[in-house]
Amino acid sequence: MVFKIAHLSDLHLTATDTEKRFEPKLSGQLTGMNQAFRQIAKHKRIQAADLVLITGDITDQGDMESWSVFNDTLKASSLRDKTLAIPGNHDVCELMVRFGNKTKLAKADLEKVKKGLELAGQPSKFPWAKIIAPGVVIFGLDTNMSGNLTALENAIGQIGDFQMQKFAELLAKHDDVPTKIVAVHHSPNIPEASTALKRGRSEPTMIYRWSHQIPRPDRFTFRMLCRAAKVRLIVHGHLHEAEDRRVNGIRIIGAPATTEPKDFAAKKKTYRFYEYAVEERKIGVELVEV
Repeated sequence: MVFKIAHLSDLHLTATDTEKRFEPKLSGQLTGMNQAFRQIAKHKRIQAADLVLITGDITDQGDMESWSVFNDTLKASSLRDKTLAIPGNHDVCELMVRFGNKTKLAKADLEKVKKGLELAGQPSKFPWAKIIAPGVVIFGLDTNMSGNLTALENAIGQIGDFQMQKFAELLAKHDDVPTKIVAVHHSPNIPEASTALKRGRSEPTMIYRWSHQIPRPDRFTFRMLCRAAKVRLIVHGHLHEAEDRRVNGIRIIGAPATTEPKDFAAKKKTYRFYEYAVEERKIGVELVEV
C-alpha cells in the first residue's frame, strides 16, 4: 500500500487577502498568498494525499487573524483532519526591533503560536511523534528562536538541549518503526561554498548560512541522532528553495514556498510542492508543479 504525503511550506498567510508579504523580492513584496493557498488546497493532488505536512511559516506575522485564514481554508478544503504542521519563525517571533525582558517576550511568543496551532487542530507541544500509517512515523520539532530582540535574530534556528533530549527519547521509543520522517522548519544543512558550487547552486554567504540554518552544535547533534536512529528523510522549509540532497547518509529535502510563484513574471502562475510516496521502506519523491 502506498501512503502519499504532500509537503507544503512557507505559506505566509496574512490577515486580509490584500496584505503584502513582509519579506520583499526583487519584484517587490508578494501578495495573493491566501488566494494561492485556497486554490492549492483544493487541487486534486492535495486532495488525494493521505497526509498534508506543512513545515512552518504558516502565517506571515503570527497574528490570530492569519491563523484563522489557515484554519478556515483547511476546513473549507476538508484537509483539517489530515494535516500536520509545525511552526516557523514568522509564526513565533516578531519581525521588528523590540525592547523588553527576553524571557517574558519568549513566553508571549510561545503562547501566541500555541494558540494559533491549536485553533487549526495542530499539536502544540514539541517534539511530537505521530504514527501516520503502519510502519511510518513522523516527528515534529520546533526549531524557532523565540524572544528575539531584532529582525536578524528572527531567522536563526535553534533546537535546544531539552527538546533534543526529548527527541532522542522519541526516536528510541519508535526504534522498531522502519520508516522515520523528521520535520523541522530551519535547514539542518546549508553547505559550505565549495559544496554548494559542486551541487550546481549559488555560493551562500557567511551571513546567509549563519542566519538561516540551525546553529552548528544543534545541527550536528540533530543529524547524528537521525543517522543513529536510521531516519529515512528530514524535511524542512524556511529557505523558499526546492533542494534534495544527502548529508551524513540522510536524505534532506527543503521545500519551496508553496504560495510563491515559480516565476514571478509569468502571466500564468504555477506553484510547487513535494509529494512523497511511502511504500514499506521506500520513499518516492516528486516535485509537483500546479
